Amino acid sequence: MTPLERRCRWLLRAYPAWYRRDRAGEMLGTLLEASGPGQSWPSLRDARALVTGGLRVRGWTWSLSMLWVVAGIVGTGYDFYITTKPYTWADVSLGIEGWSTDPVAVQIAVVLATAASLALPIPALIAGFIRLRSWRPRSWLRIAAWAGAWIAGFALIYQAGVWGNYPANCPAIADNCPAIGSPAVVSWGELGICAAWLVLGAVMTWILAGPAHRSDVPDTSSRLPSAKGSRLPPGTDDVQA
Repeated sequence: MTPLERRCRWLLRAYPAWYRRDRAGEMLGTLLEASGPGQSWPSLRDARALVTGGLRVRGWTWSLSMLWVVAGIVGTGYDFYITTKPYTWADVSLGIEGWSTDPVAVQIAVVLATAASLALPIPALIAGFIRLRSWRPRSWLRIAAWAGAWIAGFALIYQAGVWGNYPANCPAIADNCPAIGSPAVVSWGELGICAAWLVLGAVMTWILAGPAHRSDVPDTSSRLPSAKGSRLPPGTDDVQA
């Protein structure tokens, strides 16, 4: 296997497994045929087409869910971050500990994650019910799993909030947490919650595995930007719920 083929196969993982089983060989052949001699990396244009197409095939429900997972990881990561440094009351702004001393990039990430955590849960829950065809009796198992995953996400947010109330609730030394401005006591529990968010993302991906229905499977009528008439990896022009 050449380096180019290996890297193209990694890019194809942007598509769900059910889609790769049917179309991976065709897409890989198109990419390799469109590549120049001696080329070891897919072009930026082809890579973008693959990733965009994969996201579209996975659908809006999956994208909303993964954005929620990312927001949970960022928010929990920030809860961990603030336990690694001491701060004073002067550093508290907008109700967030240590906010005024944070780099701008961190502040932007926290604001976006907070907004996503507030805006995405309900739309993601409803979109999941629609995607899984909740009105069909045979879908009850995945529907129950979807509702459970949604509840688990809120449980992780709640636990991160409890532990993130540093230093009052840091689990490191329980009732002996230092006062604000004392040397930082790292709260390692948030890292476990971050790992739990990753697991939850994998579970949501499994629940949403497979096309919503047969008509959602995109055709292969599009064309690769760099293929000079070759077909574009299927799915880059179709959106699935």
